[in-house]
Amino acid sequence: MADTKPRPDRIWLIIALVFLGFWVVYLTFFVPGNRRPLEDAGIDLPADYNWKLEDLSEQPVQFSRFKGKTVFLNIWATWCGPCVGELPSIARLAANPRLKGKNIEFVCVSTDDSADTVVRFVRDKNWPMTVLRAQSLPPVFHTEGIPATYIITPGGRIVAVEVGANDWDNADVVAFLEKAATKPEPAGESVKSPASPGG
Repeated sequence: MADTKPRPDRIWLIIALVFLGFWVVYLTFFVPGNRRPLEDAGIDLPADYNWKLEDLSEQPVQFSRFKGKTVFLNIWATWCGPCVGELPSIARLAANPRLKGKNIEFVCVSTDDSADTVVRFVRDKNWPMTVLRAQSLPPVFHTEGIPATYIITPGGRIVAVEVGANDWDNADVVAFLEKAATKPEPAGESVKSPASPGG
């Protein structure tokens, strides 16, 4: 009778191939500078200011408090490696002196189930972002993956969408945010995410 049990060396080969597949996907989609071109947002796509959020004390926060400001909105979670990996670059961007006084808010919204988990994660980090938590995402901010980042003008238009991790602390992003804060693009003009390779 033939032995139908898989050989140990074949099992290890399968495990290695699966791991390699995950690694290729990670490098392709989540490592800054090594990913597909970034998505462009539809012009005049309105942000949803009726979004109900919570602060880390589980007190209600309305997204409408950011109305009239340029918003760098990042959707993330503590269990998401690429999310955690890009947060320091967002913190550096938020602290950039060129953006001071420009009425720009950096809002990082966690999708973690527990506020305590987020509190423990951000404790002692002193990041200059507003960290909130959401139990659900409105349709306009729905994303198939995280991290996901949206840049919203003071007029409430989403002008850039980024799905996947990136190194945000660069001059192109700073210039894009300055432009979004002071001179929103006219309707019908194509807006490319500043983190896009060659953008």
